[in-house]
Amino acid sequence: MKTGFLLVSIVLLTVAVAVADTWEHTFGSDLPEQALFSLALEDGGFLICGIFVIDVSYSIISSESAGGVDCRLYRIDDNQEILWEADYFSGPWPDLAMAGVETEDGCFVLAGITTTMEEGQRNWLFKVDGTGQIIWDRSLGTDNDAWTYDMTETCDDGFVLAGYIDFTDGTGRVVSLLKTDVQGYELWNRQYTSAGNGTAEALLETAEGDLLITGYVQKGEKESVIPFLLRTDADGNEMWMKTVAGQLGNTYALDMTMKDDGNIILTGYTESSAGDYDFWVAEMTTDGELVRQSVSGGLEDDIAFTAAPYPGGCVVAGCTASEGAGRDDIRILCIDDSGEELWSVTHGGPGNESAEHIIPAAGGGFIVSGFTSSWGAGDTDIWILKVDEEGQLE
Repeated sequence: MKTGFLLVSIVLLTVAVAVADTWEHTFGSDLPEQALFSLALEDGGFLICGIFVIDVSYSIISSESAGGVDCRLYRIDDNQEILWEADYFSGPWPDLAMAGVETEDGCFVLAGITTTMEEGQRNWLFKVDGTGQIIWDRSLGTDNDAWTYDMTETCDDGFVLAGYIDFTDGTGRVVSLLKTDVQGYELWNRQYTSAGNGTAEALLETAEGDLLITGYVQKGEKESVIPFLLRTDADGNEMWMKTVAGQLGNTYALDMTMKDDGNIILTGYTESSAGDYDFWVAEMTTDGELVRQSVSGGLEDDIAFTAAPYPGGCVVAGCTASEGAGRDDIRILCIDDSGEELWSVTHGGPGNESAEHIIPAAGGGFIVSGFTSSWGAGDTDIWILKVDEEGQLE
């Protein structure tokens, strides 16, 4: 696989500052861009990971022309100034990072998928230094098409990737975990066929060194989609898998986080009886026992993509068409330890907005990563918000 590195100068940065502790930025061109996640760094800055489209000559092109979705990184300092930006690609096919970590040596390891004519769609793990230069780059997995949705660094300094691979007979997908050493070389690769057709969306490591994985599977005669929580040991051996029933329609778990009390929050969306989507949140113990689940939404679609811990509870974020300024807007919902809603806020304009990732910010508040079409350079642009402890941008 050929991987490129390119510094570009066409990116537009806009800043709107309300008070010292909150801010928002857009990054982008007149073509579609979107942030998938951000990392809060040890130096107080941020690494932003997004996607955009390039062609084989490494120039930005329209989304209607031949080309691929490619990975873009921005590093900004604690004053929200761009230190560098870089693009990573293997050709005119999808290459994107879905998760990443800052390593102890001041570098970054990112995981996602890369696509080539020779290998098809493979799990992708690569390491860059503090200036964005590639240190190593691995395509991993089986000969079947695969997708990595999440990655975590383990206590032995290795990395575990979670997602799916296609069944060999072409009938669907199977939940997959892949473990590497610190240099990104594959140690083991596990598929969990007992779950049936399914996808892993998020994972985390427990204090005991085990792995917790969530996502969704198809179950029953009608092949209804339901969330699951899977626990394995450090070698990927299945300890148990629990599914979370109780909703009327198909339900998708897309992210999870660990609360201050050690319980796990799963979040995603569920189909209501009217056919629209609503935020779905479930709390479980690390032993797989369901504590509670709840649904929140209006008359239109409400989809939660991401979750983060909050003192005495959690926050989940995504998009809503039920409230806000118009079309889709970012929605952030806070839930306390008893499952009650503490507050809910929206951010957006006359176009479409969505939150793809939320993390706690140093000193309080949250960093929200996503996109906007209401302002910026044009089409959809990366949108990063620093909101306060109640989700406000003011």
